[in-house]
Amino acid sequence: MTQTPGAMNASPPAPSAAPPERRACLFALAGSRFAVDVRSAREVVLFEEITAVPLAPRYLVGVADLRGTVMPIMDIRALLGLPEPRPARGVRALVVRDGGVQAALVVDTVLGLEPFDDVVPADGPTTARMRGPRPLMAGWIQWAGETLALLDVPKILAALRPSMPAVAEEVSP
Repeated sequence: MTQTPGAMNASPPAPSAAPPERRACLFALAGSRFAVDVRSAREVVLFEEITAVPLAPRYLVGVADLRGTVMPIMDIRALLGLPEPRPARGVRALVVRDGGVQAALVVDTVLGLEPFDDVVPADGPTTARMRGPRPLMAGWIQWAGETLALLDVPKILAALRPSMPAVAEEVSP
């Protein structure tokens, strides 16, 4: 067996940089792209049958059955300062959760799950001129050369909660 001189002393290849520890669920709504931390995102669902709720606030599209849970379906376009066309039948939604409170947020499309490193504060000096729903943001993240608003799910659910007639809450056994 022949050995190349110095082969025994060769150091192993340097490990690549550690992968980002955080991931975001990216989605589009009214032509804009947003992100939520995957720790708050549960699943993406296509609701075919939605029950309207009489006298409900404008943002409540209705409720639907999600495996035995009555799930409120919310359209957050107005909260985000986006145009508000009423969703049609067959609504795609991202189910989000904060503690025991869940809601399905209407989305146009889900772009995927992507890792991210840093969150730039929503009202930091480098982002002062950027437009976004600052009161509902956790900050900004970079994706494919684009800066996206990272939405704060607890803030969104809290903004909806005061007048929310139906909230899916997990029941402890």
